[in-house]
Amino acid sequence: CSSSAMSHWGEEIEEVSSEDLQGSPLDDLQLEGRVWSLSKEAHGCRQVQTALDSAPSDAAREALALELRGHVLEACKCPHANHVLQKMILLLPASSLQFIVDELMAGVVAQMVRHKYGCRIIQRLVEHCRASQVQKLVEIALKDIPALSRHPYGTYAIQNILQRGTHEQSRWILAVVTKGIRVLGAESNGC
Repeated sequence: CSSSAMSHWGEEIEEVSSEDLQGSPLDDLQLEGRVWSLSKEAHGCRQVQTALDSAPSDAAREALALELRGHVLEACKCPHANHVLQKMILLLPASSLQFIVDELMAGVVAQMVRHKYGCRIIQRLVEHCRASQVQKLVEIALKDIPALSRHPYGTYAIQNILQRGTHEQSRWILAVVTKGIRVLGAESNGC
């Protein structure tokens, strides 16, 4: 059953009922309570990403995102769920991402920056969060610049922070890298 209403311009607009949405792409995106389990599967992670893209508001996206609370570390290591986390970081306002930063700050930043998928999450956070929001996360990541610069995945995080971090962070990276340029130049993964 649908009805119509008047827009503020005086035009008649049709209101869409839930019955009208049955069989539509949005009908398949009823994910409440299933975001984490779907995120861990190849097809399911695409469903969740589509739902995030299609969500009518940031509040709706945030409701989906909060279902990953308590699972961020697992999601960072998952070949499928990491894509969901990245999509959340791209679409949500920085203030809605604090739970991701907090879970990473629980002592695993150094591990995630070296992880095949975890380094991507660190990079997206640096790109899309306020510098003050990820400052401590970046400081932890930068504690071992020489080793990270030569690590197959850590090098991507270092390069990302160099490009998108604060001026002070970039200067610090450059100073450390300059000191070890001979070692870095000989490494296949050296940034």
